Amino acid sequence: MKIKEFISVTLLIAGTTIGAGMLAIPLVTASSGFLPAVIITFFVWLFMFLTGLLFLEVTLWMPKDANVLSMSKRFLSNKGKIISGATFVFLYYCLMIAYFAAGAPLLASFINAIFQITLQGWIIYAIFGLVFGVIVGIGIKLIDRVNYILMVSLFIAFFALVAIGNKNVDVEKLFFQNWKSVLLAAPVLFSSFGYHNVIPSLTFHFDRKPKLMRYSIFFGTLIPFIIYVLWQYLIIGVVPTSVIEQTLKAGQPITETLQSITGIGWVKAMGRIFALFAIITSMLGVSFSVVDFLGDGLKMKRYGKDRFWLCLITFIPPFILTALDPSIFVLAIGVAGGFGEAFLNGILPALMVWVGRYKKNLKSNFSLFGGRITLSVILFIGFLVMALEVVYIIQNYLK
Repeated sequence: MKIKEFISVTLLIAGTTIGAGMLAIPLVTASSGFLPAVIITFFVWLFMFLTGLLFLEVTLWMPKDANVLSMSKRFLSNKGKIISGATFVFLYYCLMIAYFAAGAPLLASFINAIFQITLQGWIIYAIFGLVFGVIVGIGIKLIDRVNYILMVSLFIAFFALVAIGNKNVDVEKLFFQNWKSVLLAAPVLFSSFGYHNVIPSLTFHFDRKPKLMRYSIFFGTLIPFIIYVLWQYLIIGVVPTSVIEQTLKAGQPITETLQSITGIGWVKAMGRIFALFAIITSMLGVSFSVVDFLGDGLKMKRYGKDRFWLCLITFIPPFILTALDPSIFVLAIGVAGGFGEAFLNGILPALMVWVGRYKKNLKSNFSLFGGRITLSVILFIGFLVMALEVVYIIQNYLK
């Protein structure tokens, strides 16, 4: 296993995992308290790490360049292919729309600050899509290099925020515990640990190396886990619960609230830098996987003219929909997170591995421990998260 490949794959997985969704984590865990928040975050990380290994097991059974559609058809028939394909398209196009809606204005604000150029309307979304569409279109080598630079910058911005904010942490706030509401945070955390969509792409691009992928999945998800815990420590320890609740209702970035508490103006700018890099690194991973997914479904090559058309299909729909109305899919994104992630990244890999192991008797280079018991527990938790999303929707949208 080459160290350079390990770093590349690990950072691509970490970059895909860490997205704008992490800014919402303390907003939904603060009411439970810090210790319950850490516990639920740990178990969600463990679950998503294990299901990532299941996805890898299925990927290694497949021929080169196979993706979700080919996998689900082989193990779950055409019905499984239709359900998983529709869920993938709905979930990841909704996420692409979210990245456009949140990332383009942030990028425009930096362009204005640096070059004194004001961009408005659909132009900011077009520039945003063009820049990152070209990066994805060129291929994995450029994606890897851009992701590496952005991840390093993201770490610097994040730990600068933690270092400044740590001086204002009230330790007594960290002892508050309310275990009753902790499970309701699971769907948001579930969405914040999504990375499974890049496993097939990375596995084939790095020549089917099980050891490389296993270690990269572990450390690529461990990095976000540590960052999420530190982020919750900072916000829960600094920002009063009442202010967090007001921020959640107002839909404001938690970083701006942090600035008002610390009294340091540049914290807001640092928070915006961190948010932008988190959005871009996650979008690079998602769009990279969508290109491969579409190539698999449309039986197109992942290079040359075919890649150009695949990139257009990947970026143009979210650009158009976001330019028309960025708020159209706000509810859809929330629903997709709870249902889409639970199905694609929990239930689907467990079902495919079950069929592959016990119906088709396929052999693996490695297998997740626990056999049928582990798979049954994963399936149960996947359906539980979907049920929790229903409860969340009832409480917040159907009152």
